[in-house]
Amino acid sequence: MAELDVNAVLAVVVRELPGASVVVFDDRAEIVAMAGPDAEELRERCGPMFVRVLEGEDHSIDDRAGEDAERRRIDVGPVRDAHGRVVGGVCLTHRVSDVDLLREELDQQRQLLELAHDAIIVRDLRYSSITYWNREAQEIYGYAGDEVYGHVTHELLATEFPDSREAVDDALMRYERWDGQLRHRRKDGRQIIVSSRQALVRDADGNPVAVIELNSDISDRVRGEQALRDAEQQFRGLMESAPDAMVILDDEGSIVVVNVRAEELFGYSRADMIGEDVAMLLSGDFRERLLAQRMDFVTDTNAPDLGAGADVLARRNDGTEFLAEISISPLQTDTGLLISTSIRDISKQLLRQLEQALVPRMKLDERWRLAWRYRPTVNTMLLGGDFIGVAERSDGSLSLLIGDVTGHGPAAAGTGAMLRAAWLGAVQADVTLESIPRMLDRLLVDQADREASKMATVCLVEVDPGAQRLQIIRAGHDSPLLITRESVTALNRVHGPALGLGGPSTWPVRDVDVPAEAAIMLFTDGLTERRPLRRRGRLGFDELVPQIDAPMLLDRPPDQAIDWLLVELFPDGTDALEDDLAVILLSLAGQDVGAS
Repeated sequence: MAELDVNAVLAVVVRELPGASVVVFDDRAEIVAMAGPDAEELRERCGPMFVRVLEGEDHSIDDRAGEDAERRRIDVGPVRDAHGRVVGGVCLTHRVSDVDLLREELDQQRQLLELAHDAIIVRDLRYSSITYWNREAQEIYGYAGDEVYGHVTHELLATEFPDSREAVDDALMRYERWDGQLRHRRKDGRQIIVSSRQALVRDADGNPVAVIELNSDISDRVRGEQALRDAEQQFRGLMESAPDAMVILDDEGSIVVVNVRAEELFGYSRADMIGEDVAMLLSGDFRERLLAQRMDFVTDTNAPDLGAGADVLARRNDGTEFLAEISISPLQTDTGLLISTSIRDISKQLLRQLEQALVPRMKLDERWRLAWRYRPTVNTMLLGGDFIGVAERSDGSLSLLIGDVTGHGPAAAGTGAMLRAAWLGAVQADVTLESIPRMLDRLLVDQADREASKMATVCLVEVDPGAQRLQIIRAGHDSPLLITRESVTALNRVHGPALGLGGPSTWPVRDVDVPAEAAIMLFTDGLTERRPLRRRGRLGFDELVPQIDAPMLLDRPPDQAIDWLLVELFPDGTDALEDDLAVILLSLAGQDVGAS
C-alpha cells in the first residue's frame, strides 16, 4: 500500500469518526502511518500486540483515558490481501456512546437469557401483556415469540393461581417478589405445573414498570412426589387395616414403623416402640436369628422367608407372654434394607384347637341336661392338661369323663387329648366301665416316647338310661359332688391310684342311687387348689363344699348355674388362673333316693 493511499484512508477515518486515532503497521510490525489526537499514545500502548496481530489475532479493549474522560474502544486487527495473507495491521481507537454500550449490553444479556434453562417472560405491569419471551419459554409452552407478544399471560396460558391473581399482584407490590406454583396450559392443551419466581422491575425514578417471571416445568417432579405420597398413604392404609400386628424393623433390629394392631396386641403406644430394639416384643433368640440372616435378604431377593409360619414367644407391656406366629418379608428401599414382620397372636387359635381335643363335641339325647366349662391357665399360653368327655353308650346310658395330666403346656395337652380319644373309642365300642382305667393306664405306661410319659388322674361316671343309678371310678382324682336341696356331699371317698404309675393296680367301682331331684358335679383341682393371680391361695376340697348354693344350682339351667358358680368362686374372673380348670354339671331326675 502506497503511503499516499494510507494517509488518504486515515484522513477519511478521522473525519468520519470524530476523536478517533489510527495507527497502521506493516508485516514487519513497523509503523507506516498514524493519525488522530491519541495516535502517539496508541502506538505506545498497542505496540506489544503487533506481532500477535500479524499471526492472525484480533484484540478489543474498552478504555477510558481518564476518570472524567469519555468511554472509548481500542480495536487491533490484521490487514489481509486478496489471498487472505496478513500484510499488516491497524490499531484504532474511538469514542463509544452510552447508547452504544447499552445496546451491546442488552444484546449480551439477551443472548444469555436465550441460554437460560428457565422460561423467562417479561410483562408490562399495567396490562400484564407479554413484552419478552425467551427460547426456553417457547420450548415449555409451545408458543413462538411472535405468537405471544401483546397477549395477557394469564389468559394465554389459562393460569390457575394457588390463591388468586390479585394475591400475586399484591405480593409483588408489597414485597417486589412472589414465589409459588402455578398451573399453565400449553399450546397443545396439556396442563403443566411450573415453579414460578416473579420480581417487580422499577425504572430509574422507582416507578414499577414491568414484572419478570422465571418459570420451570416441574410437572413430572410434582406428579412423582404425589405418586410417592399416594403410595405411602396407601401403604400406611394397608398397614393400619391389616388384621395382624405389623412391625417394620431396620437392618439393626430397631423398630421404625408399627400399626395400630401392634399397639393393641403388645400394650405399648407407638411412641414407646419406635426406635426401640425388637427384643422388647419378641424373644431374644428370634432377634439373633433374624439379624444373623438379614444379609441373605440383601444378597438374594429370593432368600427363604426366615419367619414363615414360625412360632415365637412374644411379650406384652404388662409382662405376660403369648405364642405368636411370625411372617417376615424384606423391603429394599433407597435408605437401605427394612424387614417387615407380621405378628399374629395364635393363643386363641390354640385354645380352639385345644377345646376341640379336650372338651366334649358329641351330640347327646335331649333328655340329658348338662353343661361344662373349660378354663386354661394363662401362664402356659392356653395349653394345659385338663380334659373332659361326655358320650352316650349304645344302650342309652351316659358316660362322663374328667381328668388332669400332670404338668402344663403342649405335651400335657397332647397327653390329655390322647386319653380322651382313647376313652371315647372305648365308650363307643361298649367297653365295660371297670376295664377303662386299666386301658388308659396301659396307654400311658407304654408310650414310645418315655420322656413324654405323664401321670394323670381321672374320674369316670356312668349314668343309667333312666338316670336312677350311677357308677363311679376314681383314679387319684377328686370325688364328684352330689347336690340335693338339703346337702352337697362327696360321692366316693375311696379311689384307686393315678394312671401311668406302672405296676399292678385296681380301681374300685362304686354304685350310687340317684335322689329324685339332684345334680352331680365333676371338677379338676383347678377349682380348689389355685386362685387367680391377684388372689393367691388354696381353697381346698373341704372349703369348696360350703360355698356351693345347692338350690341355685338345681333351680337354674345347668349352663347358667355353672357360670354363676364360677362367678361366686372367682369374683375377679377366670382370665388369669394359675392352673387349668374344668367342670361338668349334670342335672338328674331319678325314682329312688339314697346311695348303695
